[in-house]
Amino acid sequence: MAFTSQPGNKQKSTTGFTLVELLVVIAIIGVLVGLLLPAVQAARESARRLSCTNNLKNIALSCLNYESARGELPPSSTLALKSQRSGLGWPVLILPYLEQGAVNQQALAIIDDQGDDPDAYGSAMDGLNKLLQPMYLCPSDPELADQQEKFGNADRKGMSYSGVAGSYFARTGLCPSNRDTDDYCVATSTTGLFGPNNYDGLMIQGSGVELREASDGQTNTLLLGERTYQIRAWMIGAYWTGSTIPPQVRGQAAVPPQGPQPSTAHFSSKNVTDLYPLNHDPHAGAYQAHSNAEGDRPEIADTTPKVISVNDLPFASRHPGGVNFARGDASVSYLQESIDTDTYLALASRNGGEIVNE
Repeated sequence: MAFTSQPGNKQKSTTGFTLVELLVVIAIIGVLVGLLLPAVQAARESARRLSCTNNLKNIALSCLNYESARGELPPSSTLALKSQRSGLGWPVLILPYLEQGAVNQQALAIIDDQGDDPDAYGSAMDGLNKLLQPMYLCPSDPELADQQEKFGNADRKGMSYSGVAGSYFARTGLCPSNRDTDDYCVATSTTGLFGPNNYDGLMIQGSGVELREASDGQTNTLLLGERTYQIRAWMIGAYWTGSTIPPQVRGQAAVPPQGPQPSTAHFSSKNVTDLYPLNHDPHAGAYQAHSNAEGDRPEIADTTPKVISVNDLPFASRHPGGVNFARGDASVSYLQESIDTDTYLALASRNGGEIVNE
């Protein structure tokens, strides 16, 4: 504050800020903003994570409603009758229980019209694959809504959630294709582009799991989790190529494949594996067919190892430190990146007989 006096007049004062005072005030405001901004961002992320949790909760409850109506959980994918054709994924099958029955009926009608050659990834499904399903998108991954689909029509939309196919190969190191057991895996190659097709989880290809098969307990078994990397159109489940079970016999009528096929690419469900932890960084190891030119995110260096099979693409989120999962009882857990590997693998198996200690 400055004071001035003039002859013959009473002393009067004027108020104002000096330049130094103004700069100090600006600096204080800057410090306060710097202190508050992380708290605001943390609060926003907390709200987004809560919204994601609600999405998973509602999706898991819809899966259980599907089970109540049909006696089994939805398959991760209906079984495509022909090679290189995609079955419908579980996200389509549970739509009636998410108040989206009209979209479900349209999808089933298109598949039915295709007769013996249905394909959920075909151009006939483009119109429905373009529909953005808000409950299938995590709000912490807003760019996914505008992400271009890698193959076919770029306007087809993806989704943030994937079924858990199991962890049999990672737990046992075997893929014996023994269908006389309650759990197994099938694979033409466990290190090739597709990788193993586990059959010990709650979301498996070609058939639904009855809840009585979850002998480890629904609470101890993962049903759904978040994904951010190499996401495809939300309606497709899986496609197979190559050899079939049962095998085609020359000179006889084609026999539709039964159950999981050895060379299968899963999109609506994924394995849990010890090779790639939660929130695995693609810069440290990418999908075998990752292509920057085709818009795969994130853009990686040419020197990045391309080692991950389709079915082993990891569960991951944009939430710091962990990933949301829904369990077989529709409860939702936030699994930390630091989770013990054996515990993580055990949670993916419905009947491994492990004691899960988190």
